[in-house]
Amino acid sequence: MLEPSRADAATGPGIVVGVAADRERAPAAEAALAVQAGLDAVFPELPKIAVVLASTPEGTVEPGTPLERGGGGRPAPAIHAGPGGPEAALHTLLEVALATSAPACALLEPMPRPADPGWLRALLDPVLRGTADLVAPSYQRRRFEGVLVSGLVYPLTRALFGQRIRQPLGTEMVLSRRLVEQLWADDEWRTEPAYAGTELWAITKALMRDCRCAQVFLGPRPVPQRQPAHLPDALAQVLGTVFHEMEVNAAGWQRVRGSCAVETFGDEHLPSEDAPPPEPGPLVEAFALGRRDLLPLWSAALSPNALYALRRLTVDPPGALRFPDALWARVVYDFAVGWHTKAMDRQQLLRSLTPLYMGWLAGFVNEVGPLDRLAKEARVEVLCQAFEAEKPYLISRWRWPDRFTP
Repeated sequence: MLEPSRADAATGPGIVVGVAADRERAPAAEAALAVQAGLDAVFPELPKIAVVLASTPEGTVEPGTPLERGGGGRPAPAIHAGPGGPEAALHTLLEVALATSAPACALLEPMPRPADPGWLRALLDPVLRGTADLVAPSYQRRRFEGVLVSGLVYPLTRALFGQRIRQPLGTEMVLSRRLVEQLWADDEWRTEPAYAGTELWAITKALMRDCRCAQVFLGPRPVPQRQPAHLPDALAQVLGTVFHEMEVNAAGWQRVRGSCAVETFGDEHLPSEDAPPPEPGPLVEAFALGRRDLLPLWSAALSPNALYALRRLTVDPPGALRFPDALWARVVYDFAVGWHTKAMDRQQLLRSLTPLYMGWLAGFVNEVGPLDRLAKEARVEVLCQAFEAEKPYLISRWRWPDRFTP
């Protein structure tokens, strides 16, 4: 593995683009070669390299070995990322970027890309020009794609950190050298390995460190993003990372009021086709079952007012359920405080949010189902404003969890 301390022996300044690979490296290798060709086309004057961030050590670059540049038919080198998947990939990308003194590095997924390499310029330009430390790509989504982001991650991170990155849970990003150095020096690689290294971790670090953030609309996603195999695990992982950052940076996010738009490039085109909304029946059934069985458990985290409001929600017929925005925001904030105070086992607490999320989703489907995508985005904006409006409630509960009376 390359050693950052040996930057003088490496290739010197340039652009590093890492393509994360699973055990099957062929798609990542093909993607890296295509990215290398695109970099050569749009940045002919700059040294650059596309590498494969592998999860197994076979065929990887030995410590201290200078990186070969791709292009010219030569295969891109594979860099050992070690076990751990995406977390290890990000760690290795930072290492390679430091070793090459790169002013910009990017983490990408191995998927087909547009023939026109202009998307690479759009992604990298803000960092190369020095106007951004973090660039997050944003892909075109249909109405009910990425609802975990639209209904939970985006409103929460926006209210906490005050910047409107529309897809903060993306698995791709561009980082400046300044941000790379800050992330590499973070103690959490050693002290909190369960959190350090995920893309959401990197984005929340950037948001809390006064880094300049931007987003780029890249049109339709070439390959649909994989949905989590197990929703409780996905919720536990995502919220565990955000709640951890809330605890580490409590003094910072409590000073943030409202939110502001980040610099945005490209046009967000609406999809020409849309899928029918999911059926609310199974979602309502899961929520009703959780409300029946988990109320005693929820009472350890939720305020009395929230528990009372949940009991009053109408679930019959399924199309009648509406989950008020202010209630949903307070439920999420109550769970954040419960995580902070260790009201119960943290993993159990986070997984128990699943029926509540499904109840919110049922209400969202009922309300947004008849609307087009533009109206749906307007509805998400209203939800985000509710999270921002309820933030004083979160701050009060966070500071005085024992004596706060809703």
